[in-house]
Amino acid sequence: MSSFRTRLLFALISLIVLVLIGLGVLIGELFKSYYVNALHSRIEKEVELVVSELEQQPSFSELAVLRFDRLSNVLDIRITIAEQGEGTVYDSENNLMIDQHEDTIRKIQAEPPSVEDSIVRFPVTEEINYYAKGVMIGGSPGVLVMGTEFDELKEVYRQIWIILSITLGVALLIIILLGSRITNQYTRPIESATKVAIELAKGNYRARTYEDRVDETGMLSNAINVLARNLQEMVTYQAIQQDRLQTLIENMGSGLIMIDRQGFIVLVNRSFLDFFRVSIEDVLNKRYVDIFTDEKVQLLAEEVFMTEQRVRKQVHLSAALSKRHLEVYGAPIIGEGSAWHGIVLVFHDITELKKLEQMRKDFVANVSHEVKTPITSIKGFTETLLDGALNDKDALETFLSIILKESDRLQALIQDLLDLSKVEQQGFKLAMSQMDIVELLKEVATMMEHKALKKDMNIRLLGCKTSTIEGDHDRLKQVFINLISNAITYSQPGGEIRVTVVDGDNEIIIEVEDDGIGMEEEEIPRIFERFYRVDKARSRNSGGTGLGLAIVKHIVEVHYGELSVKSKPNEGTAFSVSLPKKH
Repeated sequence: MSSFRTRLLFALISLIVLVLIGLGVLIGELFKSYYVNALHSRIEKEVELVVSELEQQPSFSELAVLRFDRLSNVLDIRITIAEQGEGTVYDSENNLMIDQHEDTIRKIQAEPPSVEDSIVRFPVTEEINYYAKGVMIGGSPGVLVMGTEFDELKEVYRQIWIILSITLGVALLIIILLGSRITNQYTRPIESATKVAIELAKGNYRARTYEDRVDETGMLSNAINVLARNLQEMVTYQAIQQDRLQTLIENMGSGLIMIDRQGFIVLVNRSFLDFFRVSIEDVLNKRYVDIFTDEKVQLLAEEVFMTEQRVRKQVHLSAALSKRHLEVYGAPIIGEGSAWHGIVLVFHDITELKKLEQMRKDFVANVSHEVKTPITSIKGFTETLLDGALNDKDALETFLSIILKESDRLQALIQDLLDLSKVEQQGFKLAMSQMDIVELLKEVATMMEHKALKKDMNIRLLGCKTSTIEGDHDRLKQVFINLISNAITYSQPGGEIRVTVVDGDNEIIIEVEDDGIGMEEEEIPRIFERFYRVDKARSRNSGGTGLGLAIVKHIVEVHYGELSVKSKPNEGTAFSVSLPKKH
């Protein structure tokens, strides 16, 4: 902007200098013309004066030479008098000594002006001029020639130019000072507006200019500020919307991918990258046919491209991708004027839904199987009794014992199902009370002591002697009965069950550890599923229903506790229950 101000000031000064030079030349020429005309007018008056003196002379031969010499000296001119046809009769021969004098006199005598003619000027140079006037003396015509040199003309010219130069120089200096202030005053708002415009172009929408004038520059500054405020508001709103959209896209549970009309991927979110286990550098700006290895996904994308219709399909990814079940929704992206921009694919992870569906199927199958077995036994032995075994007392007692055992097993299964259903209900409430967890564990140990003695096993309580928590006594008792019972069931005879209580600041940790058969690591996440059995034959023979750990897990969760398992094959299993002291 400083260069603009400099250029503007330079242009104005150049224009003013040209105008002043032209004006100075014009004024100088006017002064010069005026002065020269004034000199000519004075000389012409002097010519008239000398002519009047000549007309008083009796004749050309009787001229008063001394008088004319005195006039020549007083007037500082050279006087030459010539009689027509006779030549020069008088020449003062002073004041003007030039080589061209004789030639000029002859030219004048060759064509002398008449008495009636006005004074005729014959310039020799710019400073030397001759003036001729026809005269009549004693009835004889002649000519009066007066020559003079304007010696002071150069000095006058020099003084005129000095005065003009000083005057115009002072005027130019004043104009430069005033012009500089004026241009600075008018370019400063433009300079400020330009700087703000540059900042706006760089993206700094907080930049503002001063609005201290009410003229056009003030209107420009106001317009720039209004534009900056509008841009700032628009960019802020756009940034908020962009952040919201970006947050929504990145944190939505479904994978999203956008493909342009050339087939290149232009947008992906984090869920998509997690689904396909790729990085954004491997996907962005790549062709979708090179990214999707699953043929079903490629065919779905091609179908959307070709039909321009919404498509929804379910796909099952390969085992390398954790066997995910995905529901893929594809839709075309059509802008204004039916402009085709590409397609968008949304991948919904329905793996958990599939798992729940499979669990439901397994649950129905398991319940049917578990119920079918005792019912079949009861029905079979009942039919046997009806067929004549009633008369055999020993067979009768054996069959009735089996029927009773299977009935108890069926009752236990139904009771566990009812308990599990009750615990899983939305409005399930606990009978909360202050209780000593150590005393509760002692009760459980006493109850399970008979079962442990059958396998020559010992139950040891370790850790603190007393610890109070807030919980449901009966439900927690059910938890530890299940855990200790499982520990006895899946342990070798002669083993030991260790129940350790650790009292923390805000929670109590109870660990039930055995030296039993243990389990593989991949089976641990499934042991809390309904009817899941690590050792199916042994579990069923032990009288278990397969629902105990599922009930344990839900009771611990409604107490806002945590349940974890550590186990190794043939080394034992450790269940850790963490319960908060305050519910």
